[in-house]
Amino acid sequence: MALAVVLALGGETYLSKSEALKLVFPNGEEVEERWVDADPDVHRALEERCGVSPSRFLVYLGRRDGKIAGYAMILREITKTLPATFIVGVDPAGAVTEVAVLSHEEHIGGECRKERFLRQFDGATAASNLKVGGGGGVLPMSGATMSCNAVARAVRRTALFVKLQLVDKLQAREPVRRKKLLMGSFLEITADGDAAAVEKAFDAVKRVEKAISNYDEASELSRLHRERAIEAGSDLLAFVNDSLRYAKETGGAFDPTVAPLVRLWGFKEGRHRVPVDAEIEVALKAVGMSKVKVDGRRVALPEGVELDPGAIGKGQGVDAAAVALREAGVTRALIDFGSTQLAMGRWAVEIRDPFVEGKSLGTLTLENETLSTSGGYEKFFEKDGKTYGHILDPRTGRPAERVAATSVVAPTGAESDALSTAVYVDGKIPAGRAALLVRPDRTVEVAESLRAKFRRSGE
Repeated sequence: MALAVVLALGGETYLSKSEALKLVFPNGEEVEERWVDADPDVHRALEERCGVSPSRFLVYLGRRDGKIAGYAMILREITKTLPATFIVGVDPAGAVTEVAVLSHEEHIGGECRKERFLRQFDGATAASNLKVGGGGGVLPMSGATMSCNAVARAVRRTALFVKLQLVDKLQAREPVRRKKLLMGSFLEITADGDAAAVEKAFDAVKRVEKAISNYDEASELSRLHRERAIEAGSDLLAFVNDSLRYAKETGGAFDPTVAPLVRLWGFKEGRHRVPVDAEIEVALKAVGMSKVKVDGRRVALPEGVELDPGAIGKGQGVDAAAVALREAGVTRALIDFGSTQLAMGRWAVEIRDPFVEGKSLGTLTLENETLSTSGGYEKFFEKDGKTYGHILDPRTGRPAERVAATSVVAPTGAESDALSTAVYVDGKIPAGRAALLVRPDRTVEVAESLRAKFRRSGE
């Protein structure tokens, strides 16, 4: 156990919350803050062994590689007449790893923070004798018995709650993590639920893929391209209606009718080429969501117009997966489609550095929202010393070049996916949008609404 360093000699405060959590989780763990309600049987046990007890606790879960690495609780306990605040760290099996004093308001009794006292709690569990003196297993510090009793209560309360509520019950519901290849990319789902719930989420994404894939000849979208007008199912209709909405909202910077241009530049089949101006002008005549007509469930396309779901499909997929998880009773999950991530609950996700493969630009905290990132590094080719990225400006017919990467946070995957493309094409953050963009000169611009959530690597 590392003894907390006194930060204010003669004062009452020794550690801030962030410093205390760093003491408990010193190895770069991802720390999640979560309120946890004690089940009735757990609350009764707390009252019997620790005295009057709250029924709800703020718990800090440290995760490493997706698995729980430990727990921490910060508790206030009365010493003589005034409270002191303590942090207690516990490992995944329920054994105490760290105890420290954050503050002590009495003018006496501060000796309870001494290392030789605190070290007595190393490895203690809910089954340990954690009473101070009088046949108990903890020896007090002279002149600080009441404060030592307060520390012991905090440790006893934490160890018992962690064992009964978290180790025995929460860890029994440890997140399920599964990964599958869908829509041409790997989709990974990490969820506080059972494997059956996660499989239902994958099935929902498969359903969306079957509706809007432009690679599967049996998909509903492919049938629309062949027949020019069909009665659309719910997933295809959602794709078309969302596309109409975001194309209008972005002034055409996002537009799935860019499909003829994608084919012209060779990005669909992988046979890349730089078309001449006349070819681009011909392809542009088939571009524009205003050409797509929707009447109820009937969707109609003029001859030559095609839809490419690449800039919104993954967003629609993660939205469908989230609906399936919620219907299965899951309340916390991360649905990670690579370029689009949907967080149910609070999660920290990394944003890729567009200039260095495998390197993180920084970490963004998401809470019940979705992040989509667009970058020219995803697909590109070089010709005569010039690089051409796959994200095309539907209004010019040429690759967008104003930025290196963009990320947008929005309530839904469809919205964040479509808007990240639009921001990339326009090269600027729209007013009121939670977006981040990286310029070709490596300058990073972050919207005001994201600055508190984003942490650059190395900061």
